[in-house]
Amino acid sequence: MSVIVECHKAGQSNKNTGANEQCLEGVVIRHALATDEQEFATLAAAKTLATWKADINLKKIIPLFEIEELAVADTEDTFFEGNSKYKTKNGKKIRTFNCFLGLCSHDALTSYNGKKMRIYEFTDAQEIKGTTPDGVKVKGQLVTITVGKRVDAMPDKPAHTPVTLEYADYKEFENNGVIAKPTWSQIELNGIFDVNLNLVSASSTSIKFKVDAGCAGDDVTSLTAANITLKTAVGVPVTHSFVGADANGVYELTGTGFVSGLVLNLNGIIVQAEATYESVKALTITI
Repeated sequence: MSVIVECHKAGQSNKNTGANEQCLEGVVIRHALATDEQEFATLAAAKTLATWKADINLKKIIPLFEIEELAVADTEDTFFEGNSKYKTKNGKKIRTFNCFLGLCSHDALTSYNGKKMRIYEFTDAQEIKGTTPDGVKVKGQLVTITVGKRVDAMPDKPAHTPVTLEYADYKEFENNGVIAKPTWSQIELNGIFDVNLNLVSASSTSIKFKVDAGCAGDDVTSLTAANITLKTAVGVPVTHSFVGADANGVYELTGTGFVSGLVLNLNGIIVQAEATYESVKALTITI
């Protein structure tokens, strides 16, 4: 059995009271999903923001949304009682909560409905909860996520998405729990932003387009020549020059012999200092 608990209290040190001080974690306010193979090699790595961002960009970690109305929906062990008492079923650790989401974020969250994945928990005390199966590496707890139907807004409550997490084994955390205290906050973690490529105009010598970040519609104006590809329908690169976004967020590709059917796209997942972007789909040019 391995347990790692980091407990720091400003201005205080542990006191000899005849019992160990109880290091109680805060309330969970957000989650991050992780693939089953994702893990941090050490506790130090699990507390490093750059390591988290690297795994997000590799799609090994998927930051979710802040939660409201967290509730316990555990089930009890069941037993058969005859001359002796026999356990017939283990109780389940189940948590329910709501996320106040717009349609795009709700749609993204529902793509994980029914999936069995690992999960990290962030608390209001700036902690990360996970597990350490071997006392060295850090992983999330194994859960099945159920995403319910979006509930319409009411006079006393915003529109929201109900979510249920069923933990595979409640002892996974109780026997091998990690409560780490990084120096950064969970608000510094963002998922990958979906972007749309929108054609403004096209001719045989110029292709103008804009890039917006999904439902929010914010213009993405920081792309560079290396972030953009222009190819024929069969994937052959087309020679062009790149002009960065103007004051209206319009990019331009210039060249000669542009024709309908050329395909404009981002060059894979674009990692920038402020955000990471991935295109929803390629843009087919019509001239």
